[in-house]
Amino acid sequence: MQRNRGAGPPVQHRLEALLLKRRIAVAAVVALVLAPQMFAGTWLKNVAEAQKAAKQKNQLILVDMFAEWCGWCHRFEREVFPSAVFQGATADMILLRLDTEDRGEGTKFAQKYGITSLPTFLVLAPDLSIAGMIRGYAPPNEFVGSLKETRKKYEQFQVRVKNEGKLGKDYASRLELAKEFVSRGLYDQAEPRLKKLVAEKAMPAAIRDDAYYHLAMNYVMQRKLDDGLKTIRALKSLSKLGESVERAYILAGSIYLDQGNYLGAANELRAFKERFPGSAYMAHVDALLPQAERRLAGK
Repeated sequence: MQRNRGAGPPVQHRLEALLLKRRIAVAAVVALVLAPQMFAGTWLKNVAEAQKAAKQKNQLILVDMFAEWCGWCHRFEREVFPSAVFQGATADMILLRLDTEDRGEGTKFAQKYGITSLPTFLVLAPDLSIAGMIRGYAPPNEFVGSLKETRKKYEQFQVRVKNEGKLGKDYASRLELAKEFVSRGLYDQAEPRLKKLVAEKAMPAAIRDDAYYHLAMNYVMQRKLDDGLKTIRALKSLSKLGESVERAYILAGSIYLDQGNYLGAANELRAFKERFPGSAYMAHVDALLPQAERRLAGK
């Protein structure tokens, strides 16, 4: 009996220690499973809500475009989002997560911004124009490095806009800035800049032609297809050769295809092959022309 009483407490202690270890193990598993979900709770899931917060705080929006089947997206959840370096780098940003396959807002957003691969992150200004885009998986430090570089480039763009009035007759720099407005989805701000460039008589022909092409592209991005075609015709009336002219033929063919004008598309692309037989863009035409001809034959 005495021996049993003396042996009792150590056995009890071992049982209590074992139970404690099990509780700790269970808690660790639960924490591991829930940590990404708990952190994901700080991400907004509604564009309007994110934009409202961004405007109120004058902050950029980091949009995680993901899908449930995307394994690399889930690695971001597990490895990147919970990291201190990520949380520090995004502390002054609005976080938004959108499922590209929800057949709703996420799907429409992916189509609007041309998201064709996952994972992809958009960095958006409060007006939802593009401040930057980051594609593919990267570990925390590398991803944050890309994010910082993206933000730096956007800040540099804003500085160039602020100093735009000093560019004067630096037509090349003015054109590059106007093209950047197009690439960032700021079509309404790109249009007057490009129109002003094509209207200036002192403009070098190559820069003028490039401005015409990007003005046409700017119209296409806004779905103003007839305005795009009109701009291309104006370019063709001024120049017969040059990279911008070649690209304009291809753009016109694409517009006609989009409009269902298969004869117009075929004629435009055939004219390209005849006038620019050695063009570096011939592969693009060889891909588009059979589409136009098949659809034309099927009508």
